[in-house]
Amino acid sequence: RTNMENIVIGIEGDVASGKTTICKELINIVPNSIFIDAGSIYRGIMQALKQSNNENLPNDPYELMRNLQVEFKIENRATVIYIAGNKISDEEIHSASNAEKVSKFARNVNNENLYKFAREIIKSFKEYNIIISGRGLQYIYPEMTKHIFIKCDLEERVLRRYNQYGQKYSKDEIRKMIIERDQLHEQSGFNKQGENTIIVDVTNYKTASEAANHILTLI
Repeated sequence: RTNMENIVIGIEGDVASGKTTICKELINIVPNSIFIDAGSIYRGIMQALKQSNNENLPNDPYELMRNLQVEFKIENRATVIYIAGNKISDEEIHSASNAEKVSKFARNVNNENLYKFAREIIKSFKEYNIIISGRGLQYIYPEMTKHIFIKCDLEERVLRRYNQYGQKYSKDEIRKMIIERDQLHEQSGFNKQGENTIIVDVTNYKTASEAANHILTLI
């Protein structure tokens, strides 16, 4: 595709519905594509906060990102987060504690500067087709080609997260985490949908590859 013809597919939806895994499948089947994980930028900020002993930090997430030396990069067509020059593993980024902190923190701050930063990232990769996952995508980049909102049954989400975390938490603990984060996202207005939104229920798909291929047929 030429610079003017790239597509931007936004993936948003229920907590623990498999969004990140689906995005990783999509970049395998969408030609010349990259995965921008906007949520990992926020999770990187939370990880850096955990590592920092400085209590006099700004409440603006974008300023926090700069002060804590959180960097966004694309490596092997996917998002990688660095803190003070050190690459952060997916396991650290997607930990349960980071997820919970992000939901609570993002609700009470002004995200406009961080949204602007994410918008600039999307525009800087015009030579690629872009798969982007995150919260508030209609605020960040309303001109997405398509906005996919993924739904999934609560008990299926509990089971998937239970397996993801290696049974470190009980299913009751995970159910409580998911319900609380769902409520926080709804209260924060992160689930906004637009004219380009397609709702996809992935409850009955056995693999992320099946879900990704179905999403492409809808697009």
